Amino acid sequence: MRYSKAKMETFVALLARHTPQDGLHETGIPEFITYRETAPHGRTAVTYQAGIAILGQGSKRCYVDGEPYDYSAGRYLSLFLPMPLEVEVLEASPDKPLLMMGIKIDLRRIANILLKMDRVEPAAKPKPAHPSAIISEPMHDDLLDALIRLLRTLDNPLERAVLADPILDEIYFRLILNDKSGDLQRLLQHRGQIQEISRAVDHIHNNLNEVVSVNALAGMANMSASGFRKAFREVMHMPPLQYAKSIKLNHAQTLIREGKNASEAGYLVGYNSPAQFSREYKRHFGYAPSATVAAV
Repeated sequence: MRYSKAKMETFVALLARHTPQDGLHETGIPEFITYRETAPHGRTAVTYQAGIAILGQGSKRCYVDGEPYDYSAGRYLSLFLPMPLEVEVLEASPDKPLLMMGIKIDLRRIANILLKMDRVEPAAKPKPAHPSAIISEPMHDDLLDALIRLLRTLDNPLERAVLADPILDEIYFRLILNDKSGDLQRLLQHRGQIQEISRAVDHIHNNLNEVVSVNALAGMANMSASGFRKAFREVMHMPPLQYAKSIKLNHAQTLIREGKNASEAGYLVGYNSPAQFSREYKRHFGYAPSATVAAV
């Protein structure tokens, strides 16, 4: 264990105070939300936005193309681009709910902090490896201290307005120092490649009703089709067409829960054939579009 029990208890108590009900809670700090869940559930397909998820209590596991990532209490999960995941809640109850906080990630802020650090103490270059858009690491006391101070600013609007931003800088600084595997620095060293992939990712998210073409996406990333497929899979852990299909189906599920019928939801994410949409939706979620509301 890299953190003290007393500090974790303080962190959990603050999270509980600022997350009184199940679901997401806005904090007044644009980059920062809290989350509560009171019941376990099996693997569910969702899309996570780029950010850092930090668990204080409970246990979750996510899967990227079948590969598991643990982010139970005392660990954090970093996503550097939006990713379709399967997520299961392993430990949560009304008496001991799952409690977590999320911070929207800002690669430019991290890169600036890393540059300042390098001016004082140049970091050893991490061993070459493929960049990944997902990282899971254990917590430690210095990071917990900063997270506790950020949560405490929520009790005072003046402190929140003045202190939240520098505390967020410190949190990123602590994440960099905790980067024992070198994954974060490796990611930043490949920032150009990440940015090229992110252009294609943004296009998919902003044009869900369009048919996805690998050649067109590769052109946006200034890569050959074969080079793009390889780079995309290295960063996102899945092929581009599988990524696009998962994002489209996850968004269709949201539309159906908001009241759209299945045919309309399918059309809005690029399916002209209701039968094909229904087949792929059932294969992705394990139930038909018509059963979506009952499955919530």
